[in-house]
Amino acid sequence: MSQPIIALIILAITIVLFIWEPVPIVVTAIGASIAFAYTGIIKVSDIFTGYNSTTIILLAGMMVLGSSLFHTGITDVIGEKMVKITGKNERNIILATLIVSFLISGVCSNIGVMVAMAPLVTAMCISAGVGPSRSLLALLFGAQFGGFLTLVGVGSNASAASVMSEMGYKPFGFFTITPFGIGVCILGTLYFTFIGSKLIPDTGYIPEFADTEKKTLDKKKAMIAGITMLCVLVVIAMNPKNVPMHVAAVVGALVVVGTKCMSVKDAIHAIDWNCLILVGSLTAISTGVQNSGAGDAMAKMILNILGDHPSTFMITTVIFFAAALLTQVMSNIPTILLFLPIGFSIAQAINVSPYAVAMVITLAGAASYATPFAAPQNMMTVGWTHYKFSDFIKIGIPMVLITYLVVVIAIPIFMPY
Repeated sequence: MSQPIIALIILAITIVLFIWEPVPIVVTAIGASIAFAYTGIIKVSDIFTGYNSTTIILLAGMMVLGSSLFHTGITDVIGEKMVKITGKNERNIILATLIVSFLISGVCSNIGVMVAMAPLVTAMCISAGVGPSRSLLALLFGAQFGGFLTLVGVGSNASAASVMSEMGYKPFGFFTITPFGIGVCILGTLYFTFIGSKLIPDTGYIPEFADTEKKTLDKKKAMIAGITMLCVLVVIAMNPKNVPMHVAAVVGALVVVGTKCMSVKDAIHAIDWNCLILVGSLTAISTGVQNSGAGDAMAKMILNILGDHPSTFMITTVIFFAAALLTQVMSNIPTILLFLPIGFSIAQAINVSPYAVAMVITLAGAASYATPFAAPQNMMTVGWTHYKFSDFIKIGIPMVLITYLVVVIAIPIFMPY
């Protein structure tokens, strides 16, 4: 049996297991990378190569640093100030929730933002005399919008950069994705506030955490955490040669732990180990797809759809919707890491910029709005709101189309083919 066929079989089994999830996704991811090694497609020594990447270190450092903002009470203060602005108007609460959540989730874990803000958002709604379900769904969408703002906004962005580096391409910078993210945040916020929130009912469900105690603001530690985060972001933005992004993130994490803004135990808990394991193991899967020639085979299938001389619009459309469709039934990190080698093969075959193709895949793969199981935070929101699969379809599909619109408009401007 040829290597491309073996790779496609492993890939198909991996996708089915990701969707079905009879075992944890991380088990499937590691198992798939081992399968690629013991079928001779990658070296055994390459199984865990992805775990020592600078992207893994960057992600871990930023997770700790972002969590320190929660532990010192900064995020609660921001939320409380928003309550004074919103009053008892549900639309205002939804709008404020969207804005605050996407701003914070640009540098913090989506799930971390949601867990920290959900009790506050619920309390705002109860105080205003409205059901919290729509506002909690706004929290989910806002956190996802913010994931498009920076390289570490969502794990799939960083994983895309990691694969690019592994495959010999210069990875995206910390703010490369920002222009696209700004478009998603603006259009997405307008859509959800004025249209999307009307497409779904108020379920009337009140989450069990409604009376969760808020963090007490420690002004001294909050100042340390805030200044540290700001300094790290400035260093990352300037990107000096002698201070790489991952080093800046680790130094920032050491500062907030060393100054007791959070304990070592809390810092360890702040790291999303599932995310790191997925990034590390699925890098091996992407390498396997590339080495086997399966990426080229799948690229030819898409090329047949594109034709001999596809327009850039056609390239964007076909690649975007192929990745966006898969990410609705599979986690965004696997979707992006599985599609990137295919995208690079397509870019090489039709002589277009691999960076433009990679950006389309990155944005499409993170557009996980339309099903409850598109992302862990979606499932978490189902528990908080009792929304149904059909509710996600109704409100999520238009958001996928809005993301597509941003990609179509912004790619020629910020990352032309």
